[in-house]
Amino acid sequence: MQTKRDRQRIEMTLLPPLESLIPEDHYLRRLEKVLDLSFIHESVRDRYCQDNGRPSIDPEVVIRLFLIQAMDGIAHVRELMRQVQVNLAYRWFIGYRLDEKLPDHSTLSKALDRFGDEVFNELFERSIAKCRESGLIEGRVLHVDATTIRADLHRDRVGQPDSPDPDARYGHFPDGRTKPGYKQHTVADDGSRVVMGITVTPADRHEHNEAAPLVDKASKHLESPPEAVCADAAYASGRNYHDFKERGIRLVSPPPKARNGTGDRHYTIEAFVYDERRNVFICPHGKILKHVRTERQRGRRIYRGLRTDCRDCPLKPMCTGGVQRYLKVSVHHSALIKLRADSRTADFQRLYAKRAPSIEGVFAEAKQWHGLGRAWRRGLAKTRVQCLLVSAVLNLKRLMGVFCLLWSRNVACGGLLSRIWRAVASSIRLDVSYRPCLA
Repeated sequence: MQTKRDRQRIEMTLLPPLESLIPEDHYLRRLEKVLDLSFIHESVRDRYCQDNGRPSIDPEVVIRLFLIQAMDGIAHVRELMRQVQVNLAYRWFIGYRLDEKLPDHSTLSKALDRFGDEVFNELFERSIAKCRESGLIEGRVLHVDATTIRADLHRDRVGQPDSPDPDARYGHFPDGRTKPGYKQHTVADDGSRVVMGITVTPADRHEHNEAAPLVDKASKHLESPPEAVCADAAYASGRNYHDFKERGIRLVSPPPKARNGTGDRHYTIEAFVYDERRNVFICPHGKILKHVRTERQRGRRIYRGLRTDCRDCPLKPMCTGGVQRYLKVSVHHSALIKLRADSRTADFQRLYAKRAPSIEGVFAEAKQWHGLGRAWRRGLAKTRVQCLLVSAVLNLKRLMGVFCLLWSRNVACGGLLSRIWRAVASSIRLDVSYRPCLA
């Protein structure tokens, strides 16, 4: 018999506890098991008056709402609160009953101004610490790279005195276009893809200068410095090779091909042998080019051959079209020579092949599932909060994968743990593409 339900009928219903309505395998239950927010109240204590004024929204509730926003990539706080209003799992996660009035969306915006980025940075740092305690972080090889984040700003307002986002700058995006935005510089562990450190800058900041400070930041979470750091060609320079060598770290970054202003008509600098002890170059004909001066602005060293040597040289047509040959090199040219030599080894190529699946996989996950492709708010400080939240969520997802593995095998202690951790570190890539779905 066909029936029609009366949607307007109102009855008193006794509901079971909200927690009983959330499936056991729901991703927020998994997140709750690895999440530790015990530090929140103490961290924000000095940002509240403790003996006067109206009672505040619990700071932990605010952080949980931001975690939901990052977990599901919800760009706007108004939309976030509309989703929380009707989503049982969201309500359970923040600890609100079905009949309890939710915080206004403006509370979250005000909380960002009140908290600053210190609380979110601590959340991120603790996520790294928990990954390390769980044995996820191997730390032998790290990957460094940067990704662009589109600013919420019209391109005509970039750098203007009345710009609503005074920190955004033009940067080159993957589609080849120049747009206003920011850049997240990231270092991640090779095996587990745990994010070990981030720095957020305007989009016009070159990533080359951020590599060594980022790795220093990540090394604080390791017992010893990594053996190697992999990065794309933007990081390949004599200076970076020199800086990492001083730290006992191998830089795996393909160096640029030697070029000169005349193309293939004349010898490149690779045809000249550098004698580091005497600080001279030896040309293909065996003559010496001496250091004559150093540029004041760029700091490059200039070497020059003698006119008499170049005038009668049979190789001059292949060397220079001028009276004598000049070379301009950086102060770390000898390090660049070593990097070029290392880049030809099989071990270098093997390590570099691991770069793209690791660090670019982290960026793809963050942008596709967690909203990192576009800034949710304006300003460098608030964009940094977004980046810290998304990075913390990525790390917590790695922990969620570890928890599920242990729970499914019912392993709590014993000698098998170390082998399980290694298995997780090698297989976690299967789990990190997991898209949290509402249950």
